[in-house]
Amino acid sequence: MTISSTQVLGVAAALLLSSTVSAFAQDIPENAKEGQAEFNNSCASCHGGDAKGAGFLTRLFRGVDPGDLTQLAKNNDGQFPSERVFEVIDGRADVAAHGDRKMPVWGERYWETAMSQFGPEEFNEQRARNRVRELVVFLEAIQE
Repeated sequence: MTISSTQVLGVAAALLLSSTVSAFAQDIPENAKEGQAEFNNSCASCHGGDAKGAGFLTRLFRGVDPGDLTQLAKNNDGQFPSERVFEVIDGRADVAAHGDRKMPVWGERYWETAMSQFGPEEFNEQRARNRVRELVVFLEAIQE
């Protein structure tokens, strides 16, 4: 059995991600655990396992700084901007640093996932919004 370079890179990326993903394991309140799992799955590859902006995929995006997500409250006069963060994640708000919107619009992706898993029901929008809300709760919990 031969191992391809793609498989080696995949394993290396998984190991790198798993080594940084648990950066907040002890400090996260129980109500933020779901959001932490969502962050690890959807955001850490760009924003880093510690949310400080050094994810392993940032090397692929020249000139794009994902930013330190642990400083959102500090950079907003000490108040966590939960509504703004929600809108950025779900795609309603543009972020100048993202330029042509390199950050995935997670609201749309979560909606498509809900539609494929549960069918065209009225509760799918709420399912998608809940996933975004879980991310917002996690991000608020990790503010420094």
